[in-house]
Amino acid sequence: MIEPKVLIGTPLPSDWRIDLRVAGWCWREVNFGPGWEWAAEAVGGTDDNKNIITQKFLKGDFTHLFFMNNDTWPPPNTINKLLLHDKDIIGILTPMYHGSRGWMGQKEKNKYLTLKDCPKELFQGIRAGGPGMLIKRKVIEAMEWPYWESKVLEDGTQQSEDYLFCDKAVELGFEVWIDPTFRCIHMHITNMLEVFSGD
Repeated sequence: MIEPKVLIGTPLPSDWRIDLRVAGWCWREVNFGPGWEWAAEAVGGTDDNKNIITQKFLKGDFTHLFFMNNDTWPPPNTINKLLLHDKDIIGILTPMYHGSRGWMGQKEKNKYLTLKDCPKELFQGIRAGGPGMLIKRKVIEAMEWPYWESKVLEDGTQQSEDYLFCDKAVELGFEVWIDPTFRCIHMHITNMLEVFSGD
């Protein structure tokens, strides 16, 4: 069995702003496995930065790519625990406000996961949120450039690069899973996970 070798990728804004707790989390995680690395990029938009990080991933001998945003971080040792599921793509929960409190990720297309309808155990979804997404190498190798791209839809709404990535993966026959037992802290003005935990 091949020992997992993970590249943690963090797309950053052009000023290289990052919550120091995210940086600390990434540095701590790379110590969990031999040859694990962390790559941050800030040369363009989120799509560009993710594509550059993905190129670095493909040039190395990494087995998995894990993305973490500059303002989110999950519990320690999350990656090692996600690896045990052995899924093509597996995401974790990140709190987000979409007119009501909910999570990044979707079990049904274009239907947000709310606090009430989110399963409590590992479940198969169709889209995972960008923060905390672990991807096997074979998924990316099956895709064509650009791997990550966001689009403005006909109704004028923006479709994120992480959801479109999952759409392409599902079309290629890969599965998307979400482990709701892992939840990211999301410092979006305030700690959104702390706000959510009152329910």
